[in-house]
Amino acid sequence: MGENYSLKSYEDRKVQMNEIMQQLENGVRQMFTSENYIKYLEAYSKFYNYSISNAILILMQCPIATYVASFKDWNTKFHRIVKKGEHGIKILVPTPKKYIQDKEYIEDDGSVKIEQTESKKLFFKPGYVFDVTQTTGDELPTLTKNLEYDSQKLNKLLNLIFSTSELPILYDYFLKENDPNGYYRLDKKEIYLKPTLSSLHKLKTIAHEFSHYYQDIKYFDTTKNFNHQTKEVVAESTAFCVLQMLANEFQTQQLSSSEYSFGYIAGWSSKTLKELKQTLELISKISIIIYSWFSELFKLV
Repeated sequence: MGENYSLKSYEDRKVQMNEIMQQLENGVRQMFTSENYIKYLEAYSKFYNYSISNAILILMQCPIATYVASFKDWNTKFHRIVKKGEHGIKILVPTPKKYIQDKEYIEDDGSVKIEQTESKKLFFKPGYVFDVTQTTGDELPTLTKNLEYDSQKLNKLLNLIFSTSELPILYDYFLKENDPNGYYRLDKKEIYLKPTLSSLHKLKTIAHEFSHYYQDIKYFDTTKNFNHQTKEVVAESTAFCVLQMLANEFQTQQLSSSEYSFGYIAGWSSKTLKELKQTLELISKISIIIYSWFSELFKLV
């Protein structure tokens, strides 16, 4: 039987959510002034921004993809090489072509004059990119620090989450140290976690990936035109809010994910935080859904 908790009222939670969102914004803003951020920008400004169509193609073929570049770019820009035996991720490469066309004009005297005009047409050809997990070489700078907190209570909570989840939550034992901590399979509607994570980081990652799921299913009309970076800002902001709400509700301050979330959001968001500000309502809605589920289970542990 779980402990007895004095749960907060709806109005208290509303005030609390506003405070959490302000804490999140302040934390991310401070991250932009850190020394690591300059190094981070220098590296990641070299990555190409892919279209929504190519982003979908990439994630369908490699759900754990985070940063992709061509074979040549990995070598020349980042001093990394693609591992032997890795298969490229197929994308559509825009290829503009110029055409010279003859155009006939009838002069006033009835003679025919021919002028050449230049026109452009955009074609697409298949190309290949590779995710950072398919490469080896110089380390890329990071803004995040993995969460290391473990407890018996959190492990019990995770077991309950696994058993009550509307999506299968599975471990991907092929994820290595520098691979993503988890991912959501859009095609299979499954969530995968890195098994070596601490119990706190597993909890945060589940909240993050469920946010992707709800963005895709429940709030698709809102998110259908979001780019990849905005979806990532929403997902990690949701994870931070859920853990902070649990920490406040059950007086368990170790549940904070600020050491990871602030840097992660800064990595995906612009310095004006437009992605965060434009999605505050959506973040709040998804956070409450996940928090309501987690908090009911937390009472039982």
